[in-house]
Amino acid sequence: MKRFELTRLPPYLILVIKRFTKNNFFVEKNHTIVNFPIGDLDMAEFLSADPEVQDRHPHTKYNLIANIVHDGQPGAGKGTYRVHVFQKGAKQWFELQDLHVTNLLPQMITLAEAYIQIWELDKSS
Repeated sequence: MKRFELTRLPPYLILVIKRFTKNNFFVEKNHTIVNFPIGDLDMAEFLSADPEVQDRHPHTKYNLIANIVHDGQPGAGKGTYRVHVFQKGAKQWFELQDLHVTNLLPQMITLAEAYIQIWELDKSS
């Protein structure tokens, strides 16, 4: 079995969930809900076992800071995007869509069809 290992952990991870597939005739959207934590995404198991690499990375946990969601049908001009953003100062999640900003419960983030996620390395733990 082929396995990849990380040798460095970046300050930010950007994860793209493959939601769209295109064939000769049309674009399809995968509506599967992906389960993920809001915080403490531990990347230690993907880090190389090399002791030198391990020593350089005392922090391996990430916290979600943004979650981009696509709603609607695939294709140009057929869907809309929403973004869930964590505001550190207020310790509050917000949902932004066009000019509308609303408070959001963290539990609601995992129910959306995530498309792109931005994670920040937690150096406090």
